[in-house]
Amino acid sequence: MAKSNRRKRQDRVRADVKRAEQARRRAKAEREQQAVERYRQLLDPLTSPADVAGILAAELPDSLAAGAMMQIRLISGVPGEEIAQTARLMLASATGPPPIGTLAVAAWAAHVTGDEDAERGYASELLSRADAADDPDLRLEVIRAVSSRGHPGEACELIEPYLRGYPDDELAAGIYAEALVKAHAEVTPGERERAALARFGDRSGSEALRAAIDAFLARTEWGAIVRNWAVAERSRLEAKYWQTAERDEFDALAVEVALTYPVAGVSGSPEAGEAPPGDGLANTPLRAFAADPATPGELAARASEWVQYARFGIWQVQEPEAAPGVWCTELVSGLRRYAQFPAAALAGAAPWSAWLGALVPADGIWRSTGNGIWLSPLEGDAVAEYVEQAVWHVLEALSAVPSDQLPEPGEIRFGQAEPYCVRWETGEEPEPEFGENIGPVIARLTTVLASRVWWKRSAPVVLTNTDGDPMILIDATVRVSGDVTERLSARPDFGEEEGGQDGQLVWWGDQDPGPSDEPLVMHFHDDGSAHLVDPAEDAEQLILGRLTPDGDRLRVHVNSRRRLKKLLRILADTGAEPEVAEQAQYEPSLDFAWGPVPDGAAPAREWEKAWLEQPVAVLEFRSPRHAAVSAAEGSTVEALRLEGLLRQLEYQAGLAAARGERPIDTGWLRTELGLTAPLSERLPVT
Repeated sequence: MAKSNRRKRQDRVRADVKRAEQARRRAKAEREQQAVERYRQLLDPLTSPADVAGILAAELPDSLAAGAMMQIRLISGVPGEEIAQTARLMLASATGPPPIGTLAVAAWAAHVTGDEDAERGYASELLSRADAADDPDLRLEVIRAVSSRGHPGEACELIEPYLRGYPDDELAAGIYAEALVKAHAEVTPGERERAALARFGDRSGSEALRAAIDAFLARTEWGAIVRNWAVAERSRLEAKYWQTAERDEFDALAVEVALTYPVAGVSGSPEAGEAPPGDGLANTPLRAFAADPATPGELAARASEWVQYARFGIWQVQEPEAAPGVWCTELVSGLRRYAQFPAAALAGAAPWSAWLGALVPADGIWRSTGNGIWLSPLEGDAVAEYVEQAVWHVLEALSAVPSDQLPEPGEIRFGQAEPYCVRWETGEEPEPEFGENIGPVIARLTTVLASRVWWKRSAPVVLTNTDGDPMILIDATVRVSGDVTERLSARPDFGEEEGGQDGQLVWWGDQDPGPSDEPLVMHFHDDGSAHLVDPAEDAEQLILGRLTPDGDRLRVHVNSRRRLKKLLRILADTGAEPEVAEQAQYEPSLDFAWGPVPDGAAPAREWEKAWLEQPVAVLEFRSPRHAAVSAAEGSTVEALRLEGLLRQLEYQAGLAAARGERPIDTGWLRTELGLTAPLSERLPVT
């Protein structure tokens, strides 16, 4: 049947549309190919200044990236004179005021030729352009370029006024940190660099504020209110195992919380609505101090800055050596800050420590108040997990829970929590709503968290399994006769575990009856986790051991000698005629089964070699070598567990080195396991 004229017209339209689309795609591909070729030319040190000038004028006329290309060309070995010639050509070709890209190139040219006045003039013009366009991001990038050209002190001068008004600006904070690090690294820093470092390290303003607040507390009713609340908190949480230093740390933390946030239930505390007139916010000592007519304006401004921006958190510090500050990552929210710490506070830190305390901006510079406690990676993981659960509880309640009724502590899962110490290197994005809720929740829980950490550290811990037997990790090979799998599978207390290894049998126990009235004990689960039992903990079915049949041999993992004897009796009752052929026994360390306790008297490398090959509880009784293989094959879970384990060992090594002892050689361990690259580069691509 012949097509109608209407169908023919539709076909022609479709064909025209298809040809047009194909033409657009070809043109786009050609443009992209041409752009790739032009950028290849920019990166080629042999490209002439005239060609570079032409490409930049065409591709990056209004971008600071044109200046960055000059930096790249310099690093590639292009002579400074060619950079200068490129700038002259671009300036000469401008028909009006030079575009931003041309000014950026000219600033680099002036820098390499030593003309600081011209360089500063070009930078000033770029800043004026950013201000005229009301583009703060452009202004910040201009300042970053000033630092990149070797003037970090000048960059600090330019960015500090902005940070006073916007201390939470992530881009500005990062640029400021980069400039400070550059200034600190200079062998002979210039006058501006020395001044910038001095301003960053100067705590006199914070100290003056704290002295004035103390005087205010002493002469007003707020002093008694703060003291009463701190005493009430200590009475509610204190135990005989606290050391004198811990009592002092607790009191300082409690006072800081009471200064910053409203406290209720204490005799004499003002009502929540009794705030300085006009703002409708709950009153606190800091807010009352800032509103007091007797408070000098400068101190009132600093107190208001504290009220608005204070961030209580669990701040992980990868390397606690000030250079001149330290990068801190809040383990629950992912918030990062470059902060200045008192030297005395950093003295107690080791790699991967986490600081439980507050960071407060003073004139735009983030500083630790100096009051807080250092946590190990293991402690930081457990505390962060607990806080995150508390924050979600508050969010789900949609702020209907009063601040003095935030969740009381249940179980903090020391040794059982997920590795929060690696969380923000896995690509996970923070929940947006967390930013506004983390600080107040952590602040209200700070005293509780500190108390629980000290309890964990000081309570006498008996290492037992859930039968009450002394904890011994046993890896045994048992010779057997006959089909053990069939015989054991017929019993109700043996079977396969959901999600377990193929061919592996699990030896099930009864339901956990819950904690007894006996002294505090540490319960280790057969999956490698461990925790201090909370009375409200739900019952769970126990795993007494794992068995892997292999012909006439049976690989057995149990965690006490009594369980091994009981298992051998069960095997004998089935007619398997069991006989232990090989047996290795390990006593877990007091740091929750991270591995054996290093012996300072052992020859160098002996401990590290042994550790690599033996089962470790937190790796589900795999050896670190086996876990590393699984991680290399794409197991994200194994990669994170192993990284968290190594960070705990690096923390312990740092403490040992500070005491003058021989530390664990974690660098050698990482090399042996093939884990020297950053974690983000080792994780499977999803």
